[in-house]
Amino acid sequence: MTGRILIVDALATNRIVLKVKLSAAFYRVVQARSGHDAIGLARRARPDLVIIGDLPDMKPADFIARLERELGTPAPPVLALLPQGQGALRIAALQAGAADVITQPYDENVLLARLRSIMRHRQLDADLGMPPDTAHALGFAEEPAGFERPQSVVVLADTIERAEALRTRLAGSPGLDITALGHGEPRAAAALRRAPDAIVLRIGPENTKPGLILLAELQAAPRTRRARVVALIDDDIAHLAAPVLDMGAHDAQPATIDDHELALRLSFQLSQKRRSDALRGKLEDGLQAAVVDQLTGLYNRRYALSYLKRMIAEAHAAGQTCAVLVADLDHFKSVNDTHGHAAGDTVLAHVSARMRAALPADSMIARIGGEEFLIALPDTSLSGVRHVADHLRRVVRDTAVPLPSGDGPVRVTISIGAALATPTTPRAQTDVGKLVAQADKALYGSKSGGRDTVTVCMRPAA
Repeated sequence: MTGRILIVDALATNRIVLKVKLSAAFYRVVQARSGHDAIGLARRARPDLVIIGDLPDMKPADFIARLERELGTPAPPVLALLPQGQGALRIAALQAGAADVITQPYDENVLLARLRSIMRHRQLDADLGMPPDTAHALGFAEEPAGFERPQSVVVLADTIERAEALRTRLAGSPGLDITALGHGEPRAAAALRRAPDAIVLRIGPENTKPGLILLAELQAAPRTRRARVVALIDDDIAHLAAPVLDMGAHDAQPATIDDHELALRLSFQLSQKRRSDALRGKLEDGLQAAVVDQLTGLYNRRYALSYLKRMIAEAHAAGQTCAVLVADLDHFKSVNDTHGHAAGDTVLAHVSARMRAALPADSMIARIGGEEFLIALPDTSLSGVRHVADHLRRVVRDTAVPLPSGDGPVRVTISIGAALATPTTPRAQTDVGKLVAQADKALYGSKSGGRDTVTVCMRPAA
């Protein structure tokens, strides 16, 4: 595993021992002897994770808060190594946002597994993110809505009694919708299909194998693979903590964990889940904005040309006929000149919606210019193209568009040109550009023939 880790400890011996272990696991290590030095080094070296031990100049919680202030959000995750008997420091560190707190002396295998887990999930979040400046420039950094729905948590144990006992331990956590279920309950599958935000999974000696199998299934299932999983492991099988983390659990703790600490750890995982969901939502919005015309909701030219290329290749391989239609609203300039550009936008949006609804489900429609549209029809025929195009023409002609000003309604017509790529058309003559050019020529024929008409190009694209 690669990644840069900053070790902070006042004792050189502790730093050296930990550096040897981490270097053997292929991490790059930088070191600091105090919290103050570490924050300066973190600003320069930008570590992927920070491990803090004995800090001579500040408490762990203060270090975490200052690191976030100095480096901004998200700061690198912090893993604290604290001696036994430091319950107050442990809780304070978790409340401040520590990714984990591990008691010394620690199990080396568990420590390395925990590092792998933190680094893995951090990278997944990084893959969803984008630089803040880019986000603002593209308009993907709007403030989130004030309302936040309650987050859902499913508690799973081998019996419903143990699951209910776990739910009782979490009952004081605000804003959670908690469902307790036994592994074999028929309603367990239905609850998991509702895509919970987090899953608390108890694994004991009596259900070790089924518990591990369930963990693997949770990571693979589409509805649960994004849920944050907190595994609670009985002391008798404590050695499974490292494998459980490597199997995808986000946290693995003894089943005897203090209730307050359990609630804090679950809260941390849920906050990470909410952040990941927000990043994923912004990414999906960004991807949609890259291929969708914002005014009409139709695909844009970039997506349309890529789609055409795939459609033509698939039709050629399957021995099918496909078609491209280019459509243009007639005398649209007069709408803008008479009623204003806001009215023109209304007409475009309204007509686009009607055209999309009138097309077959397997078709694609895009806005490729001001009032120009491109339609792709896979697996069709000459008669099918004529039928679809003429239906589209009549739908637009019969659409009365009400205007925001109260004027109108406005009616427009559309001219359409179409070109086909058949199984007998030579592959070299079904290039996207050539096919669109043929449809454009057919559109010109419709315009010169009086508009509100359909022309199909009968010659192969050349």
